Amino acid sequence: MISSLLVEFRKGDPAELARREAEYGADAVDGAFELIDWWRGLHAKPLTSVSANLRHYVKPHGHPLVTQRLKRFPTVVDKLLREPHMKLTQMADIGGCRALLPTQGAVYEVAKNLRRNWDVTRTRDYAAEPKTSGYRAVHLIVKRKGRLIEVQLRTPIQDAWANQVEEDSRRVGQNFKGGLGQQEVHDYYAVVSELLSLREQEQDPDEDLRQRLLYTYQAAQPFLTNDSGGQ
Repeated sequence: MISSLLVEFRKGDPAELARREAEYGADAVDGAFELIDWWRGLHAKPLTSVSANLRHYVKPHGHPLVTQRLKRFPTVVDKLLREPHMKLTQMADIGGCRALLPTQGAVYEVAKNLRRNWDVTRTRDYAAEPKTSGYRAVHLIVKRKGRLIEVQLRTPIQDAWANQVEEDSRRVGQNFKGGLGQQEVHDYYAVVSELLSLREQEQDPDEDLRQRLLYTYQAAQPFLTNDSGGQ
């Protein structure tokens, strides 16, 4: 229901908004907006609590950087549109915090301590089993004060890879981070991630990986130029 009411938010189409207001009633559309914003706001205090506590757990590893963010309203809407069967209350990353740790070993040590002492409802080890996109990190979903908060633990190299994908998405105007865009670009990101993981382990790439990097780089470049629009 909410996803249906919010299609016009993504389109930015006043006529579509007017049609849906006529179909469902303006109060229903406004109510959907208000419901999401209200639920989003309920995560602010639990997020701050998790973020502050996380600093304690990462402190033995040299005071790593810890950041937090409350998912922006349009991003919540986009996710509901991409996953129409998801209930708003099931969205586990409305509140999220991230710690950058110096090594993968430090990531696993912090994750182990969090699981032992916090109410962790789910763990995803994308370092051991990367996403097909090449994304690597350890994610934990923590329950705090009745709300689900996502904790991301990354190494600096994993963070640099993810930031580059985001930067390319903004620069080109294509949501590569969200899985959109040309497959050639995603193949390139995956190979780069594989290469960086080896470098992080102080291992050299073999000839096959070097060739795949060259091939995917050449295939992806036309879609990564500033004027390509990801097309």
